[in-house]
Amino acid sequence: MNPSDDLPGRITWRCDTCRAVTTTGCIHIDLQTVSAAEKSFSDYEQGRSRDAEMVSLASLMLMPQPARWQVHCAGCVHNCCGCYSIDLRQCQTIYALVKWTAHLYEKNWFNATNWMGLLHRVAQEHGSAREATGVA
Repeated sequence: MNPSDDLPGRITWRCDTCRAVTTTGCIHIDLQTVSAAEKSFSDYEQGRSRDAEMVSLASLMLMPQPARWQVHCAGCVHNCCGCYSIDLRQCQTIYALVKWTAHLYEKNWFNATNWMGLLHRVAQEHGSAREATGVA
């Protein structure tokens, strides 16, 4: 069985700013925002553990938001010296994205980010290719 038969080949990235399809640029996240998200999650969990075990709707609405990964084309990317960046040329296939996911998962700040949201976005945007291969 050829692995390329199971998954779509190339990822089509779309810039979060100009919405253009791109193969150059980066996926990046501001590490100061990640640090702030980590603190917010920690504060939230400490406050929640003092409250009842039951999660209320109000509690869910107060849940902090994770730091957001962004995709930018070469024309829209800004100089971000405090960012963790991945060159889009290193993330052109599903296999490369899985490899990066494994790498990022080892970072102690990974859970304070929306990387899983980025993966969902890729899956949604490549849904027709996924359906054609039978991969759910």
